[in-house]
Amino acid sequence: MRIRLFSFVFIFAWLCAPTLHAQPVVYLVRHAEKLPEWLGEYDAHHPLSEQGMARAQKLAEQFEKGALVAIYSSRTTRTLHTAMPLAQKLWLKVEIAPACTDTSAMASFFAELKKKFKPNEAVLLVSHSNIIPYLLIKAGIPETCRKEMGIVAPDESGELMIEGYDSIWRIDLSREDCEGFTKKRY
Repeated sequence: MRIRLFSFVFIFAWLCAPTLHAQPVVYLVRHAEKLPEWLGEYDAHHPLSEQGMARAQKLAEQFEKGALVAIYSSRTTRTLHTAMPLAQKLWLKVEIAPACTDTSAMASFFAELKKKFKPNEAVLLVSHSNIIPYLLIKAGIPETCRKEMGIVAPDESGELMIEGYDSIWRIDLSREDCEGFTKKRY
């Protein structure tokens, strides 16, 4: 009887193992290009340039219907306008996530994503050049692959940054190695 019970438990655990460790997939993008001149005191309302509006449309082309289950953004005009064409295409609401601007909210946000979404469901976060490196770090990116993922040395403020507006990062939260992080240009 013990052998049968042990065999059953072993087979059950073996069959369920891939789903027990599977986590949601997270995509990150930086907001599209903003107008070059803008009033500093109204930075949160800084709109996209024509090039930025075109890039937001191009972002919408990167995902098919059903590819994402949620879209999160910071509260700024430029991130919301970057996310909007994709949200409209996929019939999704853009949700405001403090983790897209506040590094202290990131750990709890990733924990919430793991609880809220089923294995292999995908979400998109639209954030900023000085926040994306920290989102990648909180997601567990090993230091050995940070440069390959576009994280550049601290700027004069001491913050890590990413450059450019044309990258999509894919994070497989079930992986804890460089293979769990990819970056493509769009």
